[in-house]
Amino acid sequence: MIDLKRILTATDFSEASKVALKYVTAFAKAFNAEVILCHVLEYPDLLAGLPPVSEGYVPPNLAEIHEQQARVHCEQILAEAGLSNARLLLLQGSPAREISKAATDEQADLIIVGTHGRGAIAHLLLGSVAEKVVRMAPCPVLTVRPGEHEFVTP
Repeated sequence: MIDLKRILTATDFSEASKVALKYVTAFAKAFNAEVILCHVLEYPDLLAGLPPVSEGYVPPNLAEIHEQQARVHCEQILAEAGLSNARLLLLQGSPAREISKAATDEQADLIIVGTHGRGAIAHLLLGSVAEKVVRMAPCPVLTVRPGEHEFVTP
């Protein structure tokens, strides 16, 4: 029998992440598992359109504001999902790498992530965080595409 004690999920606040959270909630309740919600802060995206100051530099107050907003949004997500046995991880860096590393560090038994289901050309150009997580993860990964299936709990 499969015993899931810790489920790690990641959010980028997209529709795909919201759909994945439905699966996370159902699995967590079915297995009485702890949920670890992580969000990866990507500062190059945050600074898009701003003149470069120096490579890799993020103004401290801008980083703090972004982190605070992400924390509030993640805590709201957990509250709305009704997950009592859950905690939040805010990470910095490459999403796929940080999600996989968090799964290792937290000894996750399962990772559940949403996938955007981009077209083939966009996938070739941009890659897929979900696909990279599948390749790098230390545990099984469930990828969830929005709109394809309605998840009904037993």
